[in-house]
Amino acid sequence: MQFNVPQFIDIEDKIIGPLTLKQFLFLLAGAGLLFGLWFFFNLGAFIILAIPVVVFFGALAFYRPHGRSFISLVGSWIKYISRPRLYLWKRERKK
Repeated sequence: MQFNVPQFIDIEDKIIGPLTLKQFLFLLAGAGLLFGLWFFFNLGAFIILAIPVVVFFGALAFYRPHGRSFISLVGSWIKYISRPRLYLWKRERKK
């Protein structure tokens, strides 16, 4: 009996045009944030605030450092910043 072995299991399905669902949702969240900023700030402040928002959400959608998603990199960075980095090793004495 022969069985078909699934291939390319690490590639996500393209659901919305050339984008995966996660990419589309990240871009949609960035567009929603920009839409909200548009109403609260004047044009100069909006442009200054929009550039980092576009870069961050664009990186969330498309940037993959070392084959990992950017959101996992951000999560690892937040975990590194929030936890203490001092480790004291206590050697147990044998009796």
